[in-house]
Formats: sequence, C-alpha cells, structure tokens
Amino acid sequence: MGVLLSITYFIIPATILYSTHYLVVPSFLTHTGYPYLVGYMLGWVSTMALFFVAALVAYKSEGNPVKWRDFAARYRLVKMMGRDWLWTLAIFVFAMAVYFGLSFTAGWLARVPVFAPHPSFHPEFGPQSVNAHVPGMLMGMPLSGKWWIAILFLVGWLLNILGEEFWFRGYILPRQELAFGNRAWIANGLMFGFTHVWQPWNLLLIVPGALAGAYVVQRRRNTWVLIVMHAVSNLSLVIIVALNVIGVNV
Repeated sequence: MGVLLSITYFIIPATILYSTHYLVVPSFLTHTGYPYLVGYMLGWVSTMALFFVAALVAYKSEGNPVKWRDFAARYRLVKMMGRDWLWTLAIFVFAMAVYFGLSFTAGWLARVPVFAPHPSFHPEFGPQSVNAHVPGMLMGMPLSGKWWIAILFLVGWLLNILGEEFWFRGYILPRQELAFGNRAWIANGLMFGFTHVWQPWNLLLIVPGALAGAYVVQRRRNTWVLIVMHAVSNLSLVIIVALNVIGVNV
C-alpha cells in the first residue's frame, strides 16, 4: 500500500467521519429535536461499526480463510509477552502525557474558524469540555436511569477500539510495511491521526500519540499492544457514564 493508496484509504474514512458529525448529525438534530447526545451517539456508533465491518470485509477480500487462527495471524493478534506489556504501558504514559500536556493547544486552535467545533456541537465535546461538564449529565442530557445510553456507549467503545485498530493496524499497517519498510509507521500514524480531522482542535493532541502507537505496533508486530492501550485510554468515560446512569453523579 503505497502513497496514493494510503491517501485514498485516509480520505474515505476521514470524509465519512467529517460528514457524519458536521452534516448528518446536525441535520438529524434539526429535524428531530432530540438532544445532542442522541445524535452524537448514533453517528459515533454507526461510523465505528463501519470501520469494524470494513476491516472484516477487507480481510475476506484478500481470500483469507474464515477462521480465527488465520485472522489472528493476518492481523497480528499474537500473544502478549512481557515486553509487549511494557511497551503498552510506555505508549499509554506517552500518549496521556502528550494529550494533557498539549491540551492548551485545543483552545488556541478552536479560536481559528477552520479549526473551531461545529456550532451544533455541545460545549462538553469541544475544547472547553472540562468546564462544560455537569455531574450527572453528558452533553446536556441527564443520565440517571438511562441504561440504553450506558449499553450503547459500551457497544460504541468496543466498536471504536476494534474497528479502528483492526482497520489501521491490522489490515493497513502490514500492507504499508511492504511499500514503506521501516518507515511505514509514519504513514500509518499520520493516517490515523488526521482521520480525526472532524475534531481539528485536537489534532496536536492526537497525532503524536498516533505516530508513537504505530511505531510500537510495527516494532513489536503485535496489534494487541494498541488495542489494549486504546481500550484503557477510553475506558474512563465508559465508567463515568455507567456511574451516572446508576445515580452516582460524577
């Protein structure tokens, strides 16, 4: 997968994500009057499901057998060894340090119109998310007793992790290695990072971690490293949603 094909495989998902959050979700909210969280959840889960399905279809399109052993071998889902766990911890610490250390840049970029959130976005989703958060609520919607939100959020979390990692690291990265060799992680990390162009105010927070993550997966030849790291990184919001649903306002 050389330069042109890598760009194509970046543009398609980036366009889908951008269109979903800047066109489809705002239109849905305008025509239905539902709270922003409902539109966001439907858009998020749907696009993550597309990533997951695309990764499975891409695997089958190569003519691979429909067996877990073959799927695991092709997508490099190998047993985690001691060094893999250490690398997972290292990349988690690095990504969190970069994300929070550069968090101030989100506010700077959001002041530039082209990097600013869509007017329909709830403030809690933008660069001022911490200040906009209200205990017991998510993006302006009360959570207490709404188990469907907790369940949908858990499904979205699973699809997000598996879909993105199967697609970018399982399917694409090994093919890029055939074209770019030891520098494949650069192309892969940039692809993954800039796929988040639909939240451009966060690009400086996301791209460094994306590059480092791709480097580690290529070095270790193990996709589980980023699956675990990605899952743990996003787990806190799943827990917060669950706590608020059961009535513990946080």
